[in-house]
Amino acid sequence: MTDDELPVDAASESATGSGMARAVTVISLRVVRGLAGLGAAVAVVAAVGLVPLPTIGVEALGTTVEPEPAELLGVCPGAALRLGDETGANAGEAFPVGSPAVSIAATGTPSRTPLAAGDVGGSSTQAPTLLSLAPSDGAVLAAAQAQASDGDGDLAGLAVAGCGEPTSSAWLVGGATTVGRTTLLLLANPTGVDADVEIAMWGESGPVTAPGMRGIAVPAGGQRVLSLAGFAPDLAAPVVHVTARGGQVVAALQTSITRVLDPGGLDLVSTSPAPAREVFIPEVRIADAAGVAGSLGFEGYDDLEAIVRIGNPGDETAFVEVSVTPTIPGGTATSFQVQVPAGEVVDTGLSTALELGADPFADGDYTVVLRADRPVVGAVRASTIPEPTVETDDGGDAVPGPADLAWFASASALTTDVAVAVADAPAPVVVAVAADGAAHTLTFTSLDGGDVVRLDVPATGSVAAELEPGTGYLLSGARGVAVALGFAGEGQLGGYPLASPRAADSPIVIRP
Repeated sequence: MTDDELPVDAASESATGSGMARAVTVISLRVVRGLAGLGAAVAVVAAVGLVPLPTIGVEALGTTVEPEPAELLGVCPGAALRLGDETGANAGEAFPVGSPAVSIAATGTPSRTPLAAGDVGGSSTQAPTLLSLAPSDGAVLAAAQAQASDGDGDLAGLAVAGCGEPTSSAWLVGGATTVGRTTLLLLANPTGVDADVEIAMWGESGPVTAPGMRGIAVPAGGQRVLSLAGFAPDLAAPVVHVTARGGQVVAALQTSITRVLDPGGLDLVSTSPAPAREVFIPEVRIADAAGVAGSLGFEGYDDLEAIVRIGNPGDETAFVEVSVTPTIPGGTATSFQVQVPAGEVVDTGLSTALELGADPFADGDYTVVLRADRPVVGAVRASTIPEPTVETDDGGDAVPGPADLAWFASASALTTDVAVAVADAPAPVVVAVAADGAAHTLTFTSLDGGDVVRLDVPATGSVAAELEPGTGYLLSGARGVAVALGFAGEGQLGGYPLASPRAADSPIVIRP
């Protein structure tokens, strides 16, 4: 039977089946062609992706400028100051007393310029001094000053300090404004631009707020002297942060003590590094420990014991471990914990962890390290005084001897070779501690052709060596090491840390 002979329904079904078969065939061919095309496209894309394409663009034009090397600078604080003149009048003004001796360590002869403009008069030898040295390969510059007073101008004791570089931020830990304690903030501006200075301060009860702590103008080439008591009278434990805009400043604290009616301590407080979780105070000189212990009972002498001051400028409580280690074998070592609330300052005796009745720290050099879970600042105050003498003329009463105090500031790890200026003060000792936890060999080469001093610094602990007063050295091999100097004599105590010179300016790329 042919298709023509089929019934209508059968014929329709056959036609439909044939059409469906053709449709399936067409669709299948299209799918095959589509898959083939897709595969080819993928292959092309892959091939193109593997072939590096040419980059089209225009490199920005620019000129690299190497800045001229900057002068090496150092600013010394100047003469010791007292409030009031010789007659006792003008008690709100500062007047210079005597003149400091300046020691210089340099590869050339720096120029010296007194900073005369500002709050304090006096001669050019009493004003803060700017030292500057032209840059050259291998040039180094450092300076330090020392001034001893035996009661002149109601000041007694030794004030030593390193001469610092101008900066926009300075931290100062030390001093007090309680009865018989005077602390002055010294601001010197060696730049050619007026500086706009702001002061932040913390104490044992928290942050200090007072009028006049902002917008303090320090003239170009001049100085300002401000009493901390004007901002916070009766403050036992100040920490000060100085920030400057425009011109940069060199900041220091001068603190002095009157014990009842007699002068009994003078010091210049050096700047400390910014708050950190690890704080190194390489040199703490303990001198006349027996005299200190025997003089604590005298009126006005109850603050002779060595203390560590820890400031916490942050917003959370800091938990601090304090370790005290001697530089000589067999010396007393101790450690203890201190909790410092947010925004407060805490003074704690170094002998806190010693057993009741234990001997005080023996005379010598110690290193104090603070390890905290929050950034803090710290310094150590120590005092010296000979054992009391007995005055047979007035009934055998014991009287205290000449006293002095010193604030030993913390130090940053050195980043390069530095010049070391040793102040012209008694019995200078240099102490070094490895801030990076590695052993080092330091070399102190005299800049005047004298002796070479080598010092092996262990990975843990600290070491000390004697240096010549009033001399200059080049210190090499101290990258990663914190270093400080200490001095001690009868009724004299002081010290200051070493610091790396400011970093050189980096090349600048100028684009149109």
